[in-house]
Amino acid sequence: MKKILVLVLASLFLVSSVSFAVDLSTVKMNGDFRFRYTMDQTAGNNDAFGTPRARIKLSGQVNDDLLFVIQPDFAGLATGANVALADAYADLKCKIGIEKTMRFGQFLVPFAYDSGKYNVIVYPSHYNVIVPDRDWGLGVLGKAMAANYFVSLTNGNRSATDNNESKDLAAMVILPTQIAELGLSGYYGKTGATSVQQTAYGAYVKANVLSVDALLEYVAGDNWAGTAKLSNLYLNVSKKLGEIEPLVQYQIYDADTNTASNIVNTLTVGFNKYLDSNGSCLMLNYNIVNEETTSVDNNTLILQARVKI
Repeated sequence: MKKILVLVLASLFLVSSVSFAVDLSTVKMNGDFRFRYTMDQTAGNNDAFGTPRARIKLSGQVNDDLLFVIQPDFAGLATGANVALADAYADLKCKIGIEKTMRFGQFLVPFAYDSGKYNVIVYPSHYNVIVPDRDWGLGVLGKAMAANYFVSLTNGNRSATDNNESKDLAAMVILPTQIAELGLSGYYGKTGATSVQQTAYGAYVKANVLSVDALLEYVAGDNWAGTAKLSNLYLNVSKKLGEIEPLVQYQIYDADTNTASNIVNTLTVGFNKYLDSNGSCLMLNYNIVNEETTSVDNNTLILQARVKI
């Protein structure tokens, strides 16, 4: 029954796509290019330049109720890989009952704090490990009273072809208040050809106190491979002083909560120098990594130039 429903919805989406001409005046192009130099103290790892992201995003209105987004990432070409598809979805406004938006295609799974808003170079360790960052499926997003919500049903195999009969459910609720922004998320599905159960949950609090921005987030659950349970807690504190944003982040990451003494603590200190109102900036991060048991010399100093169009 689920397969039939997905096929029907996909067919409706395709019909809508070919039945209406795009209003070219609404087409927008955005970009996100990141060029990085990493000095890595880990034995055997060379200091290197790299291009972790080179995305072009096209979006436009088919009509008043239908929006499309296509976002390829060309960063893989720098290492001999292929062009990857970050986003390819359509948003359809649904005005039956409470107004909401239906999303079809490949999109960012609604789980944990929005990765596009991180102000550090290296994302928290749970990212794309506990839950796939992007996946194919459908979702519903909207607003109920004061809260924003996003619920999705996806393949559960990242951007690849589904490898089991189950579909994965994710949900995110964000409640902005006068004091802070609160976020709650959950994920339930089955991973791999053997359909190993996968559950995860997360919560964050984001606040501005005395002009200081603070983000506290906790994420825990089964890793995407279904082989271990992990937990990740971090606190990020920053303050914008004109175009300069000094920051400090402390992270506690346990890749397997059933294994003793394997926690990794990472202290990140650095700053961002913003170049325009789009978010283009120069970023400098020094990551001090401390293993709970055997200490390894694996600190990193990373300089990144980020250009946003």
